[in-house]
Amino acid sequence: MDSEFHCENCGAALPRRFAHSRMIACLNCGSTSVLKDEAFRLAGSGGVMQDAPSLVTLGVEIRAGAHHVTPVGHARFDYGRGWWDEYWCLQGRGDSTGCWLSVDEGDYALEWPVAEDRWPRARNLSLGQGVTLGDRKFTVTEAENAKCIAVRGEFPEELAVGETHLYYDLSAPGAALATYEVWDGGRGWTSGFWIDPWDVGAV
Repeated sequence: MDSEFHCENCGAALPRRFAHSRMIACLNCGSTSVLKDEAFRLAGSGGVMQDAPSLVTLGVEIRAGAHHVTPVGHARFDYGRGWWDEYWCLQGRGDSTGCWLSVDEGDYALEWPVAEDRWPRARNLSLGQGVTLGDRKFTVTEAENAKCIAVRGEFPEELAVGETHLYYDLSAPGAALATYEVWDGGRGWTSGFWIDPWDVGAV
Protein backbone atom coordinates (compact mmCIF):
# COMPACT_ATOMS: atom_id res chain seq x y z
CA MET A 1 0.00 0.00 0.00
CA ASP A 2 1.32 3.47 -0.84
CA SER A 3 2.47 5.54 2.09
CA GLU A 4 3.45 9.17 2.55
CA PHE A 5 5.22 8.33 5.83
CA HIS A 6 8.63 6.72 6.30
CA CYS A 7 10.48 5.25 9.27
CA GLU A 8 12.92 7.85 10.59
CA ASN A 9 15.30 5.06 11.60
CA CYS A 10 15.62 3.02 8.37
CA GLY A 11 13.59 4.94 5.78
CA ALA A 12 11.16 2.09 5.04
CA ALA A 13 7.61 3.07 4.07
CA LEU A 14 5.13 3.15 6.97
CA PRO A 15 1.68 2.15 5.69
CA ARG A 16 -1.33 4.06 7.00
CA ARG A 17 -4.24 1.74 6.41
CA PHE A 18 -6.81 3.94 8.10
CA ALA A 19 -7.25 7.41 9.53
CA HIS A 20 -7.04 6.42 13.20
CA SER A 21 -3.50 4.95 13.26
CA ARG A 22 -1.53 6.66 16.02
CA MET A 23 1.43 4.30 16.25
CA ILE A 24 3.30 2.09 13.79
CA ALA A 25 6.08 -0.38 14.58
CA CYS A 26 8.25 -0.69 11.48
CA LEU A 27 8.18 -4.24 10.12
CA ASN A 28 11.60 -3.64 8.56
CA CYS A 29 13.72 -2.51 11.55
CA GLY A 30 11.40 -2.77 14.57
CA SER A 31 11.49 0.94 15.47
CA THR A 32 8.23 2.49 16.67
CA SER A 33 6.87 5.78 15.37
CA VAL A 34 4.01 7.80 16.84
CA LEU A 35 1.76 10.21 14.95
CA LYS A 36 2.04 13.73 16.35
CA ASP A 37 0.94 16.84 14.48
CA GLU A 38 0.22 14.80 11.32
CA ALA A 39 3.79 13.50 11.13
CA PHE A 40 5.28 10.28 12.46
CA ARG A 41 8.09 10.74 14.99
CA LEU A 42 10.53 8.06 16.10
CA ALA A 43 9.49 6.83 19.55
CA GLY A 44 11.68 3.84 20.39
CA SER A 45 12.04 0.12 19.86
CA GLY A 46 9.32 -2.38 19.06
CA GLY A 47 11.10 -5.03 21.13
CA VAL A 48 11.84 -8.55 19.92
CA MET A 49 8.80 -10.52 18.74
CA GLN A 50 9.66 -14.21 18.94
CA ASP A 51 7.70 -16.04 16.25
CA ALA A 52 5.33 -18.76 17.44
CA PRO A 53 2.80 -20.94 15.59
CA SER A 54 -0.37 -18.93 15.03
CA LEU A 55 -3.55 -18.83 12.97
CA VAL A 56 -3.13 -15.05 12.82
CA THR A 57 -0.86 -13.21 10.35
CA LEU A 58 -0.58 -9.45 9.96
CA GLY A 59 -2.32 -8.20 6.83
CA VAL A 60 -4.16 -11.48 6.17
CA GLU A 61 -7.96 -11.46 6.62
CA ILE A 62 -9.32 -14.20 8.86
CA ARG A 63 -12.69 -15.43 10.06
CA ALA A 64 -13.25 -14.97 13.79
CA GLY A 65 -16.66 -16.34 14.62
CA ALA A 66 -19.22 -14.38 12.58
CA HIS A 67 -16.72 -11.59 11.87
CA HIS A 68 -14.09 -11.15 9.19
CA VAL A 69 -11.12 -9.12 10.47
CA THR A 70 -7.70 -8.12 9.16
CA PRO A 71 -4.95 -7.92 11.81
CA VAL A 72 -2.73 -4.86 11.26
CA GLY A 73 -0.98 -4.61 14.66
CA HIS A 74 0.48 -7.25 16.98
CA ALA A 75 1.41 -6.63 20.64
CA ARG A 76 2.69 -9.22 23.11
CA PHE A 77 2.23 -8.99 26.88
CA ASP A 78 4.18 -10.97 29.50
CA TYR A 79 2.36 -11.74 32.76
CA GLY A 80 5.12 -13.73 34.46
CA ARG A 81 3.77 -17.27 33.95
CA GLY A 82 3.62 -16.79 30.19
CA TRP A 83 2.47 -14.32 27.54
CA TRP A 84 -0.51 -13.54 25.36
CA ASP A 85 -0.95 -11.76 22.04
CA GLU A 86 -3.21 -8.82 21.21
CA TYR A 87 -3.95 -8.03 17.56
CA TRP A 88 -5.45 -4.71 16.47
CA CYS A 89 -7.77 -5.59 13.59
CA LEU A 90 -9.82 -3.78 10.98
CA GLN A 91 -13.23 -5.05 9.97
CA GLY A 92 -14.36 -5.36 6.37
CA ARG A 93 -12.74 -3.76 3.38
CA GLY A 94 -12.15 -0.02 3.61
CA ASP A 95 -13.85 0.10 7.03
CA SER A 96 -11.98 1.97 9.77
CA THR A 97 -13.85 0.13 12.56
CA GLY A 98 -11.28 -1.58 14.74
CA CYS A 99 -11.34 -4.34 17.33
CA TRP A 100 -8.89 -6.32 19.44
CA LEU A 101 -8.36 -10.05 18.88
CA SER A 102 -6.79 -11.67 21.95
CA VAL A 103 -5.00 -15.01 21.77
CA ASP A 104 -4.00 -16.66 25.04
CA GLU A 105 -3.00 -20.34 25.17
CA GLY A 106 -5.43 -21.28 22.40
CA ASP A 107 -8.31 -19.13 23.70
CA TYR A 108 -9.62 -16.42 21.36
CA ALA A 109 -11.68 -13.32 22.10
CA LEU A 110 -12.87 -10.28 20.12
CA GLU A 111 -13.38 -6.96 21.91
CA TRP A 112 -14.30 -3.47 20.73
CA PRO A 113 -13.30 -0.21 22.45
CA VAL A 114 -16.08 1.23 24.62
CA ALA A 115 -16.75 4.97 24.20
CA GLU A 116 -15.69 6.88 27.31
CA ASP A 117 -19.19 8.20 27.95
CA ARG A 118 -20.33 4.55 28.39
CA TRP A 119 -17.63 3.54 30.87
CA PRO A 120 -18.81 2.26 34.27
CA ARG A 121 -18.22 4.67 37.14
CA ALA A 122 -16.10 2.14 39.03
CA ARG A 123 -12.36 2.86 38.82
CA ASN A 124 -10.94 0.50 41.45
CA LEU A 125 -12.15 -3.03 40.84
CA SER A 126 -11.81 -6.19 42.94
CA LEU A 127 -12.30 -9.90 42.24
CA GLY A 128 -15.95 -10.93 42.41
CA GLN A 129 -17.22 -7.36 42.05
CA GLY A 130 -20.29 -6.82 39.87
CA VAL A 131 -20.05 -4.12 37.20
CA THR A 132 -22.76 -2.92 34.81
CA LEU A 133 -21.60 -2.11 31.29
CA GLY A 134 -24.34 -1.14 28.87
CA ASP A 135 -27.28 -3.44 29.56
CA ARG A 136 -25.15 -6.32 30.90
CA LYS A 137 -24.00 -7.19 34.40
CA PHE A 138 -20.40 -8.43 34.47
CA THR A 139 -18.36 -10.01 37.26
CA VAL A 140 -14.65 -9.35 37.77
CA THR A 141 -12.98 -12.76 37.35
CA GLU A 142 -9.29 -11.92 37.04
CA ALA A 143 -6.81 -9.14 37.77
CA GLU A 144 -3.34 -9.33 36.22
CA ASN A 145 -0.32 -7.10 35.73
CA ALA A 146 1.35 -7.56 32.35
CA LYS A 147 4.31 -5.94 30.64
CA CYS A 148 4.32 -5.04 26.95
CA ILE A 149 7.37 -6.87 25.56
CA ALA A 150 7.04 -6.39 21.79
CA VAL A 151 4.96 -4.61 19.15
CA ARG A 152 4.81 -4.63 15.36
CA GLY A 153 2.40 -3.11 12.86
CA GLU A 154 -0.22 -0.38 13.40
CA PHE A 155 -2.23 0.63 16.47
CA PRO A 156 -4.86 3.24 17.37
CA GLU A 157 -2.86 4.28 20.46
CA GLU A 158 0.72 4.42 21.66
CA LEU A 159 2.05 1.21 23.23
CA ALA A 160 5.41 1.41 24.99
CA VAL A 161 7.63 -1.65 25.22
CA GLY A 162 8.44 -2.18 28.91
CA GLU A 163 5.27 -0.44 30.13
CA THR A 164 3.16 -2.35 32.67
CA HIS A 165 -0.61 -2.58 32.24
CA LEU A 166 -3.10 -3.71 34.89
CA TYR A 167 -5.87 -5.79 33.33
CA TYR A 168 -9.21 -6.70 34.89
CA ASP A 169 -11.12 -9.42 33.05
CA LEU A 170 -14.90 -9.47 33.50
CA SER A 171 -17.36 -12.17 32.45
CA ALA A 172 -21.10 -12.33 31.79
CA PRO A 173 -23.46 -15.09 30.62
CA GLY A 174 -23.41 -16.09 26.95
CA ALA A 175 -19.59 -15.97 26.54
CA ALA A 176 -19.62 -12.17 26.96
CA LEU A 177 -16.53 -10.50 28.35
CA ALA A 178 -15.14 -7.07 29.11
CA THR A 179 -11.71 -5.77 30.00
CA TYR A 180 -10.75 -2.77 32.10
CA GLU A 181 -7.15 -1.73 31.50
CA VAL A 182 -5.05 0.77 33.47
CA TRP A 183 -1.58 1.98 32.49
CA ASP A 184 0.66 4.93 33.25
CA GLY A 185 -1.32 7.98 32.15
CA GLY A 186 -4.39 6.20 30.83
CA ARG A 187 -7.18 3.66 31.16
CA GLY A 188 -9.85 2.18 28.95
CA TRP A 189 -12.66 -0.34 28.55
CA THR A 190 -13.34 -2.91 25.85
CA SER A 191 -16.15 -5.43 25.53
CA GLY A 192 -16.92 -8.40 23.33
CA PHE A 193 -17.09 -12.18 23.53
CA TRP A 194 -15.12 -15.42 23.53
CA ILE A 195 -14.78 -17.28 20.23
CA ASP A 196 -14.59 -21.03 19.77
CA PRO A 197 -11.06 -21.76 18.41
CA TRP A 198 -12.68 -23.94 15.72
CA ASP A 199 -14.40 -20.79 14.45
CA VAL A 200 -11.07 -19.04 13.77
CA GLY A 201 -9.39 -19.60 10.43
CA ALA A 202 -8.67 -18.56 6.89
CA VAL A 203 -11.35 -16.79 4.87
